[in-house]
Amino acid sequence: MGFLDNLFGSKKNSAAPNDPAALPQNSQKKKVLIVEDEKLLANALESKFKHENFDVLRAENGQEGLNMIMANHPDIILLDLMMPVMDGKTMLHKLREIPEFKALPVVVLTNAGEVDNMRETKTFDNASAFLIKSNVNPDDILQVVRDSL
Repeated sequence: MGFLDNLFGSKKNSAAPNDPAALPQNSQKKKVLIVEDEKLLANALESKFKHENFDVLRAENGQEGLNMIMANHPDIILLDLMMPVMDGKTMLHKLREIPEFKALPVVVLTNAGEVDNMRETKTFDNASAFLIKSNVNPDDILQVVRDSL
């Protein structure tokens, strides 16, 4: 079953979306920035996170992502690597050069699953997690985001 087929599939140990237990760590809504150029996937992720009571921001490339981070200070980023204008790896590297955002959690979502690329991104640019899109479902991504906050 693919990512989009499983978007609102059964939830494991998950509270109702309006239940306070469904909110991330504290009672204030957390802001997630989705940096993804594939519109169908970005729409699916946005729906999932809004359904789970997150504030959702979106960008279609790394340059837009950096601009959104500076303007909106999200709590966590979901970042694709392969995008036009500025790829995700370059965006993450530039983000880590800004002292204010050195520790901002970033979950890399990609299908470019080269092992060396994953190690390099996680080690040198301090990605919180590295997920292969074709191997995870929305509930898995949500759990990684919650664990990273």
